[in-house]
Amino acid sequence: MGLSLLGGLASPAGGRETGPVHGQLKWDPAFLALSAEEKRPWERWFSQSDRLRQKEIALLAEEVARVRGHRARPAREGISFQVPVKPEAWFAGAEARRIAEALLSWQAPCGGWTKNTAMTRQPRALAQRWSPWGEWGYVATIDNQATTSQIEFLAKVFSAGGSAACRGGVERGLRYLLDAQMPSGGWPQVFPLQGTYHDHITFNDNAMTHVLAQLRQIKNRRAPWAWIDASLRAECAAAVTRGMDCVLRCQVRVNGRATVWCAQHHAITAAPVGGRAYELASLSGSESVGIVQFLMAWGAPSAAVREAVESAVAWFRSSAVDPAALGLKGSHGPQWARFYEIGSNRPLFSDPDGSKRFAFSEVKVKRSSYAWFTEAPAALLSRDYPKWQRRLAAS
Repeated sequence: MGLSLLGGLASPAGGRETGPVHGQLKWDPAFLALSAEEKRPWERWFSQSDRLRQKEIALLAEEVARVRGHRARPAREGISFQVPVKPEAWFAGAEARRIAEALLSWQAPCGGWTKNTAMTRQPRALAQRWSPWGEWGYVATIDNQATTSQIEFLAKVFSAGGSAACRGGVERGLRYLLDAQMPSGGWPQVFPLQGTYHDHITFNDNAMTHVLAQLRQIKNRRAPWAWIDASLRAECAAAVTRGMDCVLRCQVRVNGRATVWCAQHHAITAAPVGGRAYELASLSGSESVGIVQFLMAWGAPSAAVREAVESAVAWFRSSAVDPAALGLKGSHGPQWARFYEIGSNRPLFSDPDGSKRFAFSEVKVKRSSYAWFTEAPAALLSRDYPKWQRRLAAS
């Protein structure tokens, strides 16, 4: 099984970047440098990943044999599932229950779901793959709100009088999220592990913050989670605590000063790492917004959480850019770059060749197919942060 090896390790405190991804996380110098005692939880995590993958392989092979086929059928690509905005009564209706049955059929043996798959039109067929992404790509993932969305939908249907199967699907999904959590407290984008950047602590597209927000709702017994078993709820609460510690540990410090976060961080060292070739290790002007919003939603924030929020807000205030000056035609008003170079804090761009570019006008291949700028920090600074300050002052 291919896991990720990250060369040129660096400490987040130094603001340096890691090199390209090469091989297996279990052969990463950071893992090899751990003591025997420190390695044990990682070895258990690797073994859990291998066990779940082998379970999927065996089940699919059994299904193919049952239909007397020679190969599995592919899944059909579609839009990633998201919970529809409907009144509570809708989740008790026939359409919601039909969708729930379809989602349950697409739940992978590990307990999670894939992304970008047409899974609400009809149930998964026997001997059909769980994912359209090659043989074992993204079989279960938290990318694009996958898995957390299916869990929430099934919980809403069960709370509205749905079947015991919905409850079982929720519990298996939550067990999957707990299994996927790293010993360091983070979540990879894909589990069982897929290799390369997918094995990192993944803040990209708010993947990890979606997981933490869901588990925190369960911890606090928010609707539709009041029926969750006390022991499972306690496990979710413990996972949130470990996840929060991971979030705070990942905040990048440059010259001793806390800034924001990278889209991915190394599983063991928490150092900033790159994703796809054009997603370089950097400070994220996009994903960091969701992280700060998650931290501000904490009921009684610790001194460490307050410091993390204040430091990130200060960074956002000093990092707005004029996209037009960087080469984005037709742009009006300040925005923030998706990525900033660690150390110089210059807006950072790239292309599939992975080379650094400091002007958007130099981007050619990925110019119109990637969100290089964002306005999201504006609402954080003008609305969310002042509201958070008022809440703290009143408490």
